[in-house]
Formats: sequence, C-alpha cells, structure tokens
Amino acid sequence: MLKTKEVRDGLNACRKVAKKANANFFYASQVLQISRKEFFYATYATMRIIDDLVDENFLKLDIDKQDELMQDFSTGLSRWLQQVLTLEIIEGPLSAGIIHALRYTVGRSDLTEAVWKDLADSLLTDIRRVDMNSWDDFLIYCKGATVAPASIYIYLLSANYSNEKGFVYKLSKGLDYYARDLAIYCYIVHIIRDLTKDAFNSPRLITVPNELLFKAGLSRQTLFSSLQDKDPAIVNLANELILRAKPFHYNGHKALSELNGKLGLSEKTALNRLIGIYDKLYEVAEKDVGLLIERGQGLEKEFRI
Repeated sequence: MLKTKEVRDGLNACRKVAKKANANFFYASQVLQISRKEFFYATYATMRIIDDLVDENFLKLDIDKQDELMQDFSTGLSRWLQQVLTLEIIEGPLSAGIIHALRYTVGRSDLTEAVWKDLADSLLTDIRRVDMNSWDDFLIYCKGATVAPASIYIYLLSANYSNEKGFVYKLSKGLDYYARDLAIYCYIVHIIRDLTKDAFNSPRLITVPNELLFKAGLSRQTLFSSLQDKDPAIVNLANELILRAKPFHYNGHKALSELNGKLGLSEKTALNRLIGIYDKLYEVAEKDVGLLIERGQGLEKEFRI
C-alpha cells in the first residue's frame, strides 16, 4: 500500500495528537522504527480522541446535563467504533485523516477487533454512569480501559512486519497473556498518581470501586475535599490499592520477562522504558504513598530518562 499524501497527512495528525497528550506511551515509543511508530501514532490517537471526548466533554458535566446528552454521546461512541472496525470515512469523532492513517496501519494487520470493542464497552459504562461497586467490577472495567490499549501496544511491538504483508502476530500466546497483569498494575499506579487531578475534575473520573472507598471511610463525591484536608483515610485508600497491585506487579513482570526474549532491541527498549516509569512510581508508593499522591506527575517526568 502506497503512503499517499492523505496517509502522510493523517499520520502527521495522529502524531500531533499523541505528542500533545505527552503520555508515557509517546515517550517510550520514540525509539521504535518508523513502521511501528506509525502504528502507535494511529492507534493511540484513535483511542485518545474518544477517551478525551468522554472524559472532558461528558464526565465533567453536571448530572442533569449528562442525562440530557447521554444518548448523543452513546451514539457518538457507536459511530467511533463503526469507524474503527470498518475503516470507512463516515460521520463520527475521527477525522478522515485519522481513518487514512488507520487504514495504512491497522488495515494492514491482523489485530483483533476485540480490543476496540472492549475499549468501547468500558467507555459506555462511563457514559451510562454504571456504578463500580466491587473489585470484580473494577477488573471488568479494566478489560477495556487498560488491558485493551496495552494489548494494542504489545501487538505493535511483537507482530512481524513486512512492506508486503504489513503486521502479522506470531507469538504462541495471546495478547491478553502478556498485557493483562502489566496493564492492571500500571493502571493502579496511574490511579494513585492522578487521584487529586481526577477528583477535582469529576467524581466519575475516580475509577476506584465503592467497596474500597467505603472501607477507607471515603466517598466519591467528597474525595477531593478529603484530599485537600489531607485526611489520613486517603493514605489508607492508596495503600490498599498498592497492596492490591502487588500480584499484578509480580505476574506482569513474569510475563514481561518472557516477552522480552521475543522482542527486537528497539521494541524491548520501548516496552521497558514504559514499564520502568511505573516501576519507579510504584517503588515511591511502597515507601511513601502520600508522596506519589502529592508529586506523582512531577516525579513521572523526572523518571523519563
């Protein structure tokens, strides 16, 4: 498939979206060769656009306004998924340029459609304000919210690539085997890192199950004021989350060790750069979880070396 001007422009637009987000994924991916980097730009931008649409344009609204617009956002999410699965230039959140970039990357791959459907499912629970009551509810939510993006990243790192065939996944074990525990571990660290910012923006951005909030004597609606008051219950909650992250940290690093033996040098470097940032944040949390809550985003930038 030729890289037409439409494709080049689309990939450039995707790169701008990824760079603006300034996420750890973007930082880690700069060591990749161009074909994998372009796959990252296209898929990351596709996910970032719909995630920001829900988080920034819907979840920050008051409840009455959410009720008024719930169906519109549900329809928009459905249109996004249709765009991604069909790669057709139809009305929806994704621009024509991003569709061209997806055609050139995902359209020449055997990436499973399940990852996009799982991501859409988790975003739909946000739009519909489905309560996250239990730890099991949290793990179900993680399937789309964090395991799906991690699976896409591991796919682009591990799939064989050729100009003629595009990307073909060759590992003997499925993406979920390598992605699930690492993704959930990193997501828990991410939740603690962004606790203050998310609590300020909207209680719905706090993806902590009610059972853990109640156990700590907290509520979703009053979490920000508790953070401002430096309520000791916040530290108790964060320590509980770090405790729950431990088995995912252990099993995730076992999978990472196995995966490292199957990746090329630049792909292994990118993945370990990414996980290494979360490992350093995790180490901070184990020693002083309050420090991660207070300085998480600043520490993260320091750890990008």
